[in-house]
Amino acid sequence: MNGLLKNNFYGVAGNMKVLFTAIIIVGSIFEVIGDAAMVSIFAFIPAPIMALLAISCLRKESASKWGKYKITLPVKRKDIVKSQYVSHAIAGAIGVLVVAVFMGIAVIIHGNVYFYYGFRDAITLILSGGILTFFIGAIAYPLYYLWGDDKTEIIMVLAVLGAIAIILGFSLLINIVAGEGGVSDAKYYLSLLVIIVIAAVAYLGSFALSVSIFEKVEW
Repeated sequence: MNGLLKNNFYGVAGNMKVLFTAIIIVGSIFEVIGDAAMVSIFAFIPAPIMALLAISCLRKESASKWGKYKITLPVKRKDIVKSQYVSHAIAGAIGVLVVAVFMGIAVIIHGNVYFYYGFRDAITLILSGGILTFFIGAIAYPLYYLWGDDKTEIIMVLAVLGAIAIILGFSLLINIVAGEGGVSDAKYYLSLLVIIVIAAVAYLGSFALSVSIFEKVEW
C-alpha cells in the first residue's frame, strides 16, 4: 500500500510543483489586491485542481504501462483502488490547507472584510473546495474503471460538472427549505454537516463500486 501511494505521488510530483507554484503566484496576487470576490473565487480552486491532478495520474500510468504492470504485483486490486482514493483525498486536503493559509493571510493583511456572516463564511470558503473534491472523486473513479483510460479527459469534465451540479442542487434545496427568513446559524451548520456526510458516504460508496468494477476487468 505504501509503495502504491509513493508511486501515485511520484506520478504527479512534477506537475504538482508547477501547479503549486501557479497557485502561490495567483493567490499572492489576490492577497495583494484584496478584492473579496477574487479571494472567494480563489478559495474554490486549489483543492479541486489538486484532485484533478491526482486523477490525471491514471492517464500517465496507462501511457507508461504501469497500470497493467502493477496488477501483476503481489497486491490486491482493492489496495490499488484504495491507494488512488487515498491519494485523491490527500491532494484535496492539501488544497484545503492552502486555502486556509491564504485566507488567514488575507484577513491579517486586509482585516475581516470577507466574512459577512462571520465564522460560518470562513468555514464555507475553506471547506467548499474540499467537499467539491470528494464529489469529483466519487464520480470520476468508477467511470475510469468502467470506461478505461482513453476517456480520462471526458471523465474529468463529467466529474467536475456533476460535482458542481450536486453542490448547486443542495444549496438550492437549502434556500428553498429556509424560505424568506434566510438560513440561521443552526440550519447552516446542520446543512454543512449533512453535505459533509453525503460527500463522505458518496466517496466510500464510490470506492466500493470502483473495486467491484476493477476486480472484473480483464487485461
